[in-house]
Amino acid sequence: MTLQLQTAKVEPDITVVRLVGSLTAEPEGHALQLLVRDLVDRGVKKLILDLSGVEKIDSAVAQFVLQSFFTMRQANGGLHLASATPKVARLFKITGLDTLLPFYRTVSAASVDFELAKGA
Repeated sequence: MTLQLQTAKVEPDITVVRLVGSLTAEPEGHALQLLVRDLVDRGVKKLILDLSGVEKIDSAVAQFVLQSFFTMRQANGGLHLASATPKVARLFKITGLDTLLPFYRTVSAASVDFELAKGA
């Protein structure tokens, strides 16, 4: 199955991209990175990647996700990862990226954390 990207707003200033399908280095990883750059160019500062629909992911794409995290940070924004399946979460744990990237059980929890940070 190819990757599908569905973008929506959950709050006026929070954008969620739901990923559905398989994430492999090419072309899916590159498409994700281009989407994040496009969102940054459009002024998005708070981005949540909803991983609940991801069937499989490879380590090259995990690096694309990390690059996207830093792209958002350089734009004075933030990237949260939500709803990773056990299989997907395992890859991030094996690579150690789970210690660098903010993971949340749900999109709602990721949204709340953005809102809490705004109030700080």
